[in-house]
Amino acid sequence: MIALAAFLAAAFVAAEGGEELRLFQTTGEKDFREIATSGFTIHPYPAVESLDVDAAVASHPFLALGASLTDASAWILANMPPERRDKLLRELFTPEGCNLGAIRLNMGASDYSTGLYCYDDTPGDVEMKDFSLARDDEFLVPAARRIKALRPDIFVFASPWSPPGWMKTSGLMIGGSLRGEFMPALAAYFVKYVQGYAERGLRIDAVTPQNESVYDTGGQYPSCTYSAAQEGAFVRDHLAPAFRRAGLDTRIWVHDHNPKVKDIPRVMELLGMPGLEDSVDGVAWHFYCEPSCATNLPVVKAAHPKIRFYHTENGPHVILEERTELWWAARVFAMLQNGCEMFTSWNLCLDELGTPATGAHLCGGFTVVDSASHDVAYSPQYRLFRHIGPFVRRGANIMEVKGSRDGTELILFRNPDGEYVLVVACDGSLVRRIQRRRLVVKYRGKYKSLPLPAGTWSVSTLVFK
Repeated sequence: MIALAAFLAAAFVAAEGGEELRLFQTTGEKDFREIATSGFTIHPYPAVESLDVDAAVASHPFLALGASLTDASAWILANMPPERRDKLLRELFTPEGCNLGAIRLNMGASDYSTGLYCYDDTPGDVEMKDFSLARDDEFLVPAARRIKALRPDIFVFASPWSPPGWMKTSGLMIGGSLRGEFMPALAAYFVKYVQGYAERGLRIDAVTPQNESVYDTGGQYPSCTYSAAQEGAFVRDHLAPAFRRAGLDTRIWVHDHNPKVKDIPRVMELLGMPGLEDSVDGVAWHFYCEPSCATNLPVVKAAHPKIRFYHTENGPHVILEERTELWWAARVFAMLQNGCEMFTSWNLCLDELGTPATGAHLCGGFTVVDSASHDVAYSPQYRLFRHIGPFVRRGANIMEVKGSRDGTELILFRNPDGEYVLVVACDGSLVRRIQRRRLVVKYRGKYKSLPLPAGTWSVSTLVFK
């Protein structure tokens, strides 16, 4: 955070009237850059409804933007030339690039691993005598350590795609459900995992009991289905008590899946279980659905106001070209504005084919590393995150702001020192022939017109105080 503060402090210059502001922009024609901009004026624009920063209301705190350091991503990093790997990690975890503040680890194999594995393959080893993180020591742990060296305050959380197969009804890592008699053993498995990472200098700040606990992968890759009652009983009666006995303050986030209308009753059932809220910190959400799904989050928040929300997975695609900067802005901003404290991408890096992979999905990398040349390509999601991460600090408030958006997607943050960060995404194809899209920002009784590029998509960040 010291490097980020220095970066911003050195960057600001006073504008007309004493306000300090800077404008950064990426378009279809120009990479991320700072561009000159005029200051605020006392004169209003009567034809445009201003974005009223003066009347904006703080909603909830911002934790971080993040990405998943999957086994596949760690393998990609391990196979890059050291100087290229280090440059990429700086672009991901420092203000030189996205300044990501969180990583998600897979506990055992996911659908983006170099093979299927867990940490204890000995049937009936309920005391975890044969538990071993040796597999993670090969790729994941070294990558996580490099990231922590660049970003010492990195927030680390982890999710399993499956318990060891011998704990499940299927007897396999793929398919099936957790057998009730092995709930204490699985809790011990989690404890060993958190303790093992701590011994390696890596604090696990949070865990989810299961990735996508209602999704059966049809025999394609590791999974384990839980009913709400099963997940709640495991967390309340086994996982949370096991953490307490071991002296661990690792947070527990339940659900770890979508906020579709059909998913909300499950979440409400989970949180409504007696004693469950005392055992968990929040709900983890994925976002494989339309932006309107985000409006289901306040329904849960209204019933359980103390529960916190975290977005834990949604990333690029190898083929779907619709996932543009504007497409991502609609989803990232919707989840943050409807209660989530962070937004996490999926694979931190993959190759041009979206591999290594053990599953059938065509997910793409947040960054794409060419398998032959090791050249790096940056996804539209990266380009959007690039406009948030270097400027929005942990503990900032996500603000509710009213005013004309003129067909754009936008979000407003207020940093702990009172500085504001406005991020705007615009699709140039929607620009009118006669009039360009623009925003007018009202701040401390003054006004700034922010014209947006015509004929090209754009992402803009206006930082002011």
